[in-house]
Amino acid sequence: MRCAFWLASLALAAVVGPALRAQVDPELSRVRDLVRAGALPRRALVEAQNNVLKRGYRETLTDTLLKASLRRDEIEHMLTAASGLLRLAQDEFNLVSARVEAGALPAKRLQVARDELEIAERQAELAQTRADLIRQIERIAAAETYLEELQGEEMAYRFEGFNQYEMEALNDVSEMYYQTFGHPPPVSADGDTDWHRSMGLDHTGRFDVAVHPDSEEGAFLTYMLESLGIPYIAFRSAVPGQSTGPHIHIGPPSDRIEPGGYP
Repeated sequence: MRCAFWLASLALAAVVGPALRAQVDPELSRVRDLVRAGALPRRALVEAQNNVLKRGYRETLTDTLLKASLRRDEIEHMLTAASGLLRLAQDEFNLVSARVEAGALPAKRLQVARDELEIAERQAELAQTRADLIRQIERIAAAETYLEELQGEEMAYRFEGFNQYEMEALNDVSEMYYQTFGHPPPVSADGDTDWHRSMGLDHTGRFDVAVHPDSEEGAFLTYMLESLGIPYIAFRSAVPGQSTGPHIHIGPPSDRIEPGGYP
């Protein structure tokens, strides 16, 4: 049961969208024709190509940064777009800075270029953070498939809980957790996810909390769960032999299904 507790040019080939757009963009075609005719300097064509790339990168980031779930290829597209946009913004800032210093451009143009660079830097940081989080969720989702091996290495342990327990009691746990630590539990998976299902697990009605079970927050959470009889699996790692993806899986083990199927 879900509850309030868990509501908490060469570059043209780098991204498919921008590459195709660069080939058919009417403004770019117009500039290319004018450059060939000698009516515009070659620099105008480079700037037009960069503008097409910028639009494509920004569209990719808009689509991926706000998307609830991303595939592996979408993660790579997001990171490529973010790094491409940052590179273009840095190149533009360097060029404008040199032109301003040479007196070829007014000083106010430098601030515009600086603002664009700062925005690109923030988007690149956000994209990397999002990618890291999704990869962490993927590792956590995989942990249950290694449960027996992790238990053998003492990297995981289980509490069976009571036959009858109220998941709604997690609301009280959330409130006490917040009062104790000043923030809500860091839930990484609320119910079923694409990552769990791709690994043959139905995670419906279960929750993953990204805290190390041996930490102060993890010890508090497991104590509260045991006092309420709520089953859990505490993972000190998500991968055998490594210390990656520690978390607490709340609820019974996920049901096994065929990958991509339904129970």
